[in-house]
Amino acid sequence: MSPKAQTRLLFLVCLLLFAQCGTSKRDDATLRFFQRGNIEMKKGNTPEAIRLYTEAIEADRDYADAYNNRGVAYIKYGDAEKAAADFNQAIQLAPDYTDAYFNRAQAYEKAGQLEKSLKDLDRVAETFKDSSKVFLSRALIKAQLNDYVNALPDFDRAIALDPRSAEAYVNRGVIRYGLGKYAGAETDFDQALRLQTNQDFAMNNLAQLRIREKKYAEALVLLDKAIALNPRQPYYRNNRGFVKMQLGQVEEGGVEVRQSLAEDAKNGWAHRNLGVYWVLKNNHAEALASLQKAGNLAANIEMLHYYKGLAYSGLGDKPAACREWKLSAELGEKEAAQVLETHCR
Repeated sequence: MSPKAQTRLLFLVCLLLFAQCGTSKRDDATLRFFQRGNIEMKKGNTPEAIRLYTEAIEADRDYADAYNNRGVAYIKYGDAEKAAADFNQAIQLAPDYTDAYFNRAQAYEKAGQLEKSLKDLDRVAETFKDSSKVFLSRALIKAQLNDYVNALPDFDRAIALDPRSAEAYVNRGVIRYGLGKYAGAETDFDQALRLQTNQDFAMNNLAQLRIREKKYAEALVLLDKAIALNPRQPYYRNNRGFVKMQLGQVEEGGVEVRQSLAEDAKNGWAHRNLGVYWVLKNNHAEALASLQKAGNLAANIEMLHYYKGLAYSGLGDKPAACREWKLSAELGEKEAAQVLETHCR
């Protein structure tokens, strides 16, 4: 009953903050506001940095760098809309301001405007041909757009430019996993852990490979380590809940899945695993409700049709069960093919 468990991409906020240096035509008061804003950003005092950049802008409405840096501050503050507006203004004032295009791509990503983000990154990649973080950022956007095939060369390029980037390896591993390149995925996750021994995301993803192999005890060890490093990550807890259920710890697994749902109620994979819990408890009505909700929340959840077939079978609806198992078998899920052969001739 082992599906591929849930994997996610690890997104980094890579932003370019302009630091004033050398000579400038701007008056000393304007520059002081700008430089003090940079200092507050380094301290992590984002609201004060925004205030200081605003002072610089009010003193000089043509200060493209101040708009760019305030946009960076707005992203860190969680306001992607205001950030994009500032980057737009910086670009209007300086049409070749490549850093602002890169930063605007991050703002668009935060706002869910992925096509716009990709367009900006395409432009930036033409200028910053040797920047690992540019190709990594573009690869992540392509991956979000489910363009795994074209994301992979960008991950390759990012790693070639920066072979010490654990984040590039772990994300390329996710893409390889999604493309069914499991050996390559494992190599990438292992390399990420060699570079960054506390890389909890790589541990979680290695656990997914162990789940595929039904090596649940090994998966549990990896997930325990990942959760110890990042205890509030609901996807790790959801995966551990599934593993515990496969190890016969049904109640403990159900608690983990519910905890995951309390953190993210829209996680279709967690609703699927709650359905698995109810199947194991022989409460097939509750199982079907959870599994249907899972399908409504997310596409391509593996083994979903298989478990729905079990729920329908438990409810005595053999035709519906066989329909679900057939759909599962058509997706290449071996468990369903075996059940079809036994129960649906």
